[in-house]
Amino acid sequence: MNYHIDNFVLRRPEPADIKALYHYKNDPEIAEMLGGFSTGYSIDDIRDWIEFHRQSKDEVLWVIAEVENNRCIGHVGLYKIDHRIRSAEFAIMIGDRSFLNRGLGRSCTKFALDYAFQMLNLNRIYLTVLSTNNPASNLYRSLGFQEEGRLRQAQYKNGQYIDVLVMGLLRAEYLGHGNKSI
Repeated sequence: MNYHIDNFVLRRPEPADIKALYHYKNDPEIAEMLGGFSTGYSIDDIRDWIEFHRQSKDEVLWVIAEVENNRCIGHVGLYKIDHRIRSAEFAIMIGDRSFLNRGLGRSCTKFALDYAFQMLNLNRIYLTVLSTNNPASNLYRSLGFQEEGRLRQAQYKNGQYIDVLVMGLLRAEYLGHGNKSI
């Protein structure tokens, strides 16, 4: 099922997204902001990544695409969904840098949180973010996420070790923070 947010659509990844995702996932500036990301992905790696996520039973992954031309500009998802304990991990990547700092990340994050808490009936969403990625950590805090821990020197980027923040958000906190359901 596709979901519309402003001039964007959230949809399942498609083979047509390979070229854009290959470009974004190999962009050193994008990789620098994201934990676990590096560069050096091949076209086959991206094709396998798309197929893996299309088949995964414990996640919901959407490509963020422009409505007018269906061009992929990133992805957002809920991973490691555990219905028994009602939790999931959240992650987002906006690869087209021209869309950074324009509110799209906030809109897609809020959509994914609404989906998690309302549609999937989850109780807890958690994420990890590089301590150096202030725009992302500030966004998460503004939506009610709380820092639950710090993994010291857990990532290595550009010749230095970087701490990773672990953040979590409970359903009651999110709804109490003035957020609405989808």
